[in-house]
Amino acid sequence: MTTALNRDTIITWLGHATWHIETPGGKRLLIDAWVDTNPACLEAWQKRVHEEGVDYILVTHGHFDHINDLLSLATTSAATIVCQFDMVNWLTAKGVNEAQIIGFNKGGMVDLGGVKATMTHATHSSTLNDNGTLVSMGSEAGYLLQMENGFTIYHTGDTAVTADMQIIGDLYKPELVILPIGDHFTMGARQAAYALKLIGARYALPSHYATFPLLHGTPEQLRTHLDEFGVACEVIASKPGESVA
Repeated sequence: MTTALNRDTIITWLGHATWHIETPGGKRLLIDAWVDTNPACLEAWQKRVHEEGVDYILVTHGHFDHINDLLSLATTSAATIVCQFDMVNWLTAKGVNEAQIIGFNKGGMVDLGGVKATMTHATHSSTLNDNGTLVSMGSEAGYLLQMENGFTIYHTGDTAVTADMQIIGDLYKPELVILPIGDHFTMGARQAAYALKLIGARYALPSHYATFPLLHGTPEQLRTHLDEFGVACEVIASKPGESVA
């Protein structure tokens, strides 16, 4: 475990775009449920997620590399799924109990047992190949998460850089940002550096890179472009299975 934040929050990268957060109040959050079939997720963490369970699974969008294990986790645990309202019908049609789902939309805030989760804008896409049928899963999103002690994390979701990020920075002043840097399907390192300029956070955790050769952005490139834009932000580059606290 790398100690850097001192905010009573443990943030673990499970690989690709999946994150596990243990909050100051003891809640266990999973962002984007790609665990068992995720080639970057360690077997120890696959086992841990199933054995310990999670309290909430937050979904940013419907691509397979973000929800491939959502249904299995939802049906074998008591986790509450937090997602865009447009995804609720698909989930219930797949057998998930509606009482187990919190469906809301961008701009809205819901209370997750003391953690305030606000859905934010992202720009990407959100469809799923469901047994040969292309299904719309609503639209892509991110989350602003305020922990029980006020510590604020902004998970941008899969996205390109957008001017909305400056609004998020002004409104919520997040201390830490989790954002993609891989390029090709999301913003690369240079766009991510500019996004951090707009947001103004103190720390950044790179995401959505290195899983496949196409995702070629690196934390080193992100640091280089932060210097280019004159941005003072500490990049914490963890390996899959490593935690930041």
